[in-house]
Parts: sequence; C-alpha cells; structure tokens
Amino acid sequence: MTKQTTISLIAAMSKNRAIGLNNALPWNPIPADWDNLKEVTKDKKMIMGRKSYDNPHRIWSEIENYVITRQADYVVDAGFEVVSSLEEAFEKCKFEEEVFVLGGEEIFKLSIPFADRIYLTLVHETFEGDAFFPAFNKNDFNITERKEFLKGQNTPYNISILTYERK
Repeated sequence: MTKQTTISLIAAMSKNRAIGLNNALPWNPIPADWDNLKEVTKDKKMIMGRKSYDNPHRIWSEIENYVITRQADYVVDAGFEVVSSLEEAFEKCKFEEEVFVLGGEEIFKLSIPFADRIYLTLVHETFEGDAFFPAFNKNDFNITERKEFLKGQNTPYNISILTYERK
C-alpha cells in the first residue's frame, strides 16, 4: 500500500458495539445511514470478509470488490475477486485514492491499525449482536465531521455519523 491510498473503514454500531446478528444488521434499515454510505463510497473499491459477502443485504461497489477468505476454491459473483489476506487486497488497491473496508468484525480488527479514516455511524440504542465493532484508540484520531439525526429524520433511531481522521 502506497502512502497515496487512504484506507477508510465504514460501519454502523449500536451502543454496545453490535454490528451484526445472524449475518444481518441487528436493527431496522436506517435510510440516513445508507444515504451517507452511498455518498462517501461512490466510485470506490471495497474490501470485505467472506461473511460480509455472504450477507443477503451485502454492500458492494460498482467499481471492484475484494472478498477475503481462506477458502481457495470460494466462488464469488461477477464484480468480486477472492483474495487470501487483507494485505493482498491492499496491494490490489495501491493506486486508488481511497479504498473502503466494510467488515465484518475480524476484518475490522485487522484493518484498524491501517485505517486513515473511519466513518462510524452510532445507533443510540442497544441491540443483541453476535458481531461487534472493535474498540480502537480514539486518541489516535480526530473527529472531523459529525452529523446528527433524530428519530424520524430519515431514521427510525437517533444516530450520529462521525468521521474520524488519523492524527
């Protein structure tokens, strides 16, 4: 990965850090969050783990997508490419301006040390989950943008959409 590529993580988590339950989001759809995701990821390549790829509501890029899995014979749809590691995915994106890591939990854990930016939606409620966004050292980042949405403002929950930039 060259210095020119910005590595961005994008996720939504609840108060208890839940990001998933039974390979789906643990909450009802949040249009304000989806609108933000579409806006910031437009025309960017995406990296995801196999479980995120297998999600029936998966997110993907019209440009190119990388699925990290240890399964050498794993078959993916057109527009997706299997890679064996996060490093291999980063290498394939080394000439991009920005690339997005979409998760899940294990991929986020591996990616945080490389993250230049984190787009994190905070859903201000607690949900049951079996996948969680990992804790990270917030002292390593500055919040450069914050958008607040109250329940009923294109969202069924109170949410905050934060952009963290590495110091």
